[in-house]
Amino acid sequence: MKTSIFSRSARWLLLAAALGTAGATPEYGPDDDAETADFIAVDVQADQRMAGSKVEVAIDNGIATLTGTALSLDQAERAAARALTTDSVRAVVNRLEISDPGTSDAQLADRTELRLKNSLALDASRIRVVVDDRRAVLLGQTGTWDEQELAREIASEVAGIRQIDNRLEVTFDTIRTDRAIRAQIERLVADDPLYAGLRVNVEVNDGIVSLAGEVGSTGEKDQLVHRAHVTGVTEVWADDIMVNRDLAMEGMSGKVPSGTTVLKSLASAISKDPRLDRADVHAAIDAKVITLTGTAPSEDARAAAESNARGLPGAWSIANQIQVIEGTARNSSAGTPLATIEE
Repeated sequence: MKTSIFSRSARWLLLAAALGTAGATPEYGPDDDAETADFIAVDVQADQRMAGSKVEVAIDNGIATLTGTALSLDQAERAAARALTTDSVRAVVNRLEISDPGTSDAQLADRTELRLKNSLALDASRIRVVVDDRRAVLLGQTGTWDEQELAREIASEVAGIRQIDNRLEVTFDTIRTDRAIRAQIERLVADDPLYAGLRVNVEVNDGIVSLAGEVGSTGEKDQLVHRAHVTGVTEVWADDIMVNRDLAMEGMSGKVPSGTTVLKSLASAISKDPRLDRADVHAAIDAKVITLTGTAPSEDARAAAESNARGLPGAWSIANQIQVIEGTARNSSAGTPLATIEE
């Protein structure tokens, strides 16, 4: 299978100009915080799916802080994913604001329900959406954990929705079809910055996934196989995924860290986020799902904790169980940490 490397080559030409290193090639990555910030900012700018966004990046001790605006939560989370893919970045404080499109809440709810209905990756017949002040609440049922998370991801693509409260109940009463599994994996590949500019073919037969194409490193291949093990998959065949170092983006690689490392990264991000100064957030990870508990003084603070957790390498989904208690404040004199590491 032929793979076009135009997208990756074009990105590196842009990055070279931004870093002031006209001779930069895929053999070199950013060296310090300033170069890493420029690397990420230009990488985001080069992404066609980020059109209309304005993203600024600052790096401090491996923590990237993103500020500016995005048209959708999907754009904001894609910017974070690009930052997290960069080798020297271990966590992201995502402070991107979602632009107001001037659309009514009822229109946003209708658009979200239509997008869910049209998705091949899940059955949305039991899902309804309520939107209030551009905050979407997903209500109803899905058959699997994957579909619960997929519903949230699909809703995040609707321009103007600034928060999502996923209250979907998982009933475990459906069997996933090969078509739904394929659609989910194709979404995962399209959403992962590691595979931008590459062609990865996905086939599913009786729950067995066959992958074909070219990637730039063994890390990229390992992560692809790792992510393809979604609900309903019994086996993943990747013998036809070839590693071609000419396609590698230096400074960016596949990360599959331990659960402890994931939670330490999240704790660092939470401690750097001023929106969470009055929150008491605890995190645990099990089967690649991060569960957030504790208290927050507002819905915005609750959403901020989730935004920092989303996209962390090694975590596939987020269960946000943080309780909003207005007026709460963390008792700093008691030495309570902003994030407790549990595994």
